[in-house]
Amino acid sequence: MSLKIRRRKATVNLLMALASCLEARSPTELSESPLYQYEYGSISKAVADLAHNSKERTEVRSLFRHYCFSPHVRDCLSNSTRLILQTDTTAIVKAHSPTLPNRTYVPIPNNKVKGNKPINIGYEASFINVSMPQGKWSLPLDIDRVQPNETASQRALSQLQALLGQPQLGLSQYLCLNNLDSKYGNAAYLAPAFEHDNLVNLARFRSGMKVWTKAIECNDTGAPKVFAEKYYLNFDSKYKTYKHPKTKLPHQVYQRSIFELPTDDYVTMQSETKSGRALCIHIWRWNELLIRSKNGNNMKDKPFDLIAIQLKDAKTDEVIFKRPMFVAINGKRKSEIESKEGYQTYRKRYDIEPFMRFSKQHLMLDKFQTPDVEHLDNWLSLNQPVMWLLWAAAKEAAFQPKKWRQYLPENKNTQERAVLSPTQTRRAAEKLFLTFDPSPFKPQKSKKGRPRQKGEKQNQRIRYKVVKKSTSKEKIKLKTEKIE
Repeated sequence: MSLKIRRRKATVNLLMALASCLEARSPTELSESPLYQYEYGSISKAVADLAHNSKERTEVRSLFRHYCFSPHVRDCLSNSTRLILQTDTTAIVKAHSPTLPNRTYVPIPNNKVKGNKPINIGYEASFINVSMPQGKWSLPLDIDRVQPNETASQRALSQLQALLGQPQLGLSQYLCLNNLDSKYGNAAYLAPAFEHDNLVNLARFRSGMKVWTKAIECNDTGAPKVFAEKYYLNFDSKYKTYKHPKTKLPHQVYQRSIFELPTDDYVTMQSETKSGRALCIHIWRWNELLIRSKNGNNMKDKPFDLIAIQLKDAKTDEVIFKRPMFVAINGKRKSEIESKEGYQTYRKRYDIEPFMRFSKQHLMLDKFQTPDVEHLDNWLSLNQPVMWLLWAAAKEAAFQPKKWRQYLPENKNTQERAVLSPTQTRRAAEKLFLTFDPSPFKPQKSKKGRPRQKGEKQNQRIRYKVVKKSTSKEKIKLKTEKIE
């Protein structure tokens, strides 16, 4: 399979510069890298010509996956039958780009101004990453932008369909364990994802959520009963006061804790933090639970196993976090995942958080300025080969920290490590890339193009309003109108 990409040399120059140039603060400044042998104007041209429409972009991403997740990479997974995936979204803030269409309100983390709402204007980028066994490397298998008429769950389902439906990628030989946060812990995601035979989802459930046990008996009419007892994901049973939405009158609801239900498994394990604090981890498990169907997503025949995790100080026996963490294990092969493995696997979910931060701070994921949303999508797609290029260079690069940084704990004994971290690799990548033969990446000599003539005017671009996503009630109404 040949890499059918326009401006291939310029694209490869751009990838190496993006993976190694420490001084650049914008994509244009990448042209000052010694690895970039073109002029600065070719950066925007290389990004624009990567793909001209959604069909070409799908083909390019498929090519990137083919070269990144190659048989050689699969050999590095230590012949494991498990493949740990991580799915999440991050905000691409474009508050001052009115010529970009279909911008929406996106959540932003770490709101520094008290009282401000943690939202901004831009897009959401959906990632499905694979967790590598050595180090805390989280590498993207697929990147796509969430459309204004869909949710993050719908986009993730489309991405999974593309990944699992690509035979040459080789995911069918693994049991894929997909780690997700609480925004995917609902029927809208879990019901369609249940159809994949080799996929098990480990989705976090929010505290206070309702779950049901499976019924054995029948109703009064003789029909089989589906839902039996209702429980709440709380540590203790309690009464909670609600206000009626119409009358505004308060009424109390008794919430029976899930811990009143007999467990199917209970294990404890010892661990410690990086600072050396000893921990005692308690894991409870309940099998064959249900949640209610919603908006046509049937969950009656899709039971899941639930694990609750609580961390305590091994010396004082004090609870470290106020609430236990609840994780649902959902999939046709969920019984193959033991309780301890479920906890250890879900811990890998947090590796995608520093990956997204690293992509924004160092790989300029949200720094590309363009009035064309197609070019923005192309720029997001380049994040995939850059991260895999850094991972491939991690074993070859010789990291030499600055003299004043060599005494830091993370920089000591780096020669003994099997794999460097992404930040350490990026600092050492330029020296490694400069040892490559530059002749295959040099541009061909050509005549200068026609410049803009004096007095030639450019057409003004259309300025778009921010799109507000419709509520669930409006979506149901639209579906009903289409059916009619």
